[in-house]
Amino acid sequence: MTALLTESPSPGLAALAFGLAALAVVGNDAVQTLGPFLSSNRDRTPRWVQGLFIGALLVLVLLLGWWRGDGDPSWGRLATFPATVPLAWTDLLPPLAVLALTAWGAPVSTTVLLLAAVAPAASSDLVLRSVLGYGLALGVALPVYLLLGVHQDPASPPSPWWTPLQWLATGWLWTQWLIQDLANVYVYLPRPLAAGPLALSLAALLLAVAVLLLGRGGPVQKVVEAKTDSHDRRSATLINLVYGLILFGLGRWSPRPLSTTWVFLGLLAGRELALTCWRRPRPWGATGRLLASDLAKAIAGLAVSLALALGPGRLSGAVAGVHPGMLPRTDAAPPTAPAAETLEPGGPAAGPGHRPADAAGGAVGPDRAAADP
Repeated sequence: MTALLTESPSPGLAALAFGLAALAVVGNDAVQTLGPFLSSNRDRTPRWVQGLFIGALLVLVLLLGWWRGDGDPSWGRLATFPATVPLAWTDLLPPLAVLALTAWGAPVSTTVLLLAAVAPAASSDLVLRSVLGYGLALGVALPVYLLLGVHQDPASPPSPWWTPLQWLATGWLWTQWLIQDLANVYVYLPRPLAAGPLALSLAALLLAVAVLLLGRGGPVQKVVEAKTDSHDRRSATLINLVYGLILFGLGRWSPRPLSTTWVFLGLLAGRELALTCWRRPRPWGATGRLLASDLAKAIAGLAVSLALALGPGRLSGAVAGVHPGMLPRTDAAPPTAPAAETLEPGGPAAGPGHRPADAAGGAVGPDRAAADP
């Protein structure tokens, strides 16, 4: 019974884990990239047109990454992870936790939650890169929006040129996000991946995007819509452009996985602080409470991530640097201790302090030891 609940060699488990991870990552993480686009295009562009645009870029990035990576669609982000992870039924908990936190409206770092659960030894590095990404994005967004805010009049109607610019900026950001976060779902599938499983996985991702569009972004979309001028196409375009540039720079700096959620929250925090400085859309106290609420939810998600990654049965994997499925069975019989060797005449010399037993079970005394050759 224990083996049934903790181990399964069936590929169906990997497919189920991938499907749940696809819904979780697209439903929570993708709102960072598509949230401003969905918010500003509500009631302006049919959702099926938005879906064709988003889906076409998804197909292009996935197939290009798969071709460049010789069957690995993660764009090299999983180079340090095992090519085939022995999944257990407990590995369904991380994507289920993301879905639950998404229903709560909490922006979650799926990179930390999903990848740390598969590779607990990478937890500390993922958390550190998340915090650094938040600080870097805040430090970039604050001066950028302080400079841009002086020249932008939110009361004036946007130029028609902002519409194609927004679509270009969204496409740019969407591709950069896919390059970073496809690893979060494809960690559950073996690599290299054959064409058949790749096509099925692509269909699952497109279905997850369709669910996101039908739900108008879902509960996490409120994090975006609560921000100043999120419905304005100019604001959405600038958010996507700056966010895409930050992800591009971080990706060139290091190919290791990073938390795009924390980068996005840092970007929004820097933007809101800048807008409060020159426009005062809300009091400073209200801005602080808004940003603290976003950060508190992200920290709660991070705590859940670490609890799942380092919980019972996984802590030993973090210490050993292996996935829990690679650890020895705890219900297996202990290995039999090797029989003690006796010192035979003419055998190998005993080390210092060695006192082998004689045939009668007694210790070899000094007189006998001296008599032996």
